[in-house]
Amino acid sequence: MPKAEITYKPVGINEKATHGDYTHLCQMWEGLTVGTAKVWATEMRNHPDFKQFIDNPTHKLVFINYEGFRLFVKWKTRNRYRTKKETLAEMLENLKKEKQLEF
Repeated sequence: MPKAEITYKPVGINEKATHGDYTHLCQMWEGLTVGTAKVWATEMRNHPDFKQFIDNPTHKLVFINYEGFRLFVKWKTRNRYRTKKETLAEMLENLKKEKQLEF
């Protein structure tokens, strides 16, 4: 089977990519290493709330949804020291309530 090189390029001028691989994540999130991106992608793949944001059409090819990754980083930050982790739905609801409380 021939090796496939896939590069996503936006078609329209205003279109932006919604998914990318580990190197594109590292370009978007400065300071993120490919190793950390792979570990976090594995965590996302194993978590029921975040597994829909990872697409693996082959064993070597991965597409990670940028918005899903941003939500995962936010979730990981908020639940860092908690013994009972909040779900993605709870986090989004709590963020909405916190935003309403801000002036």
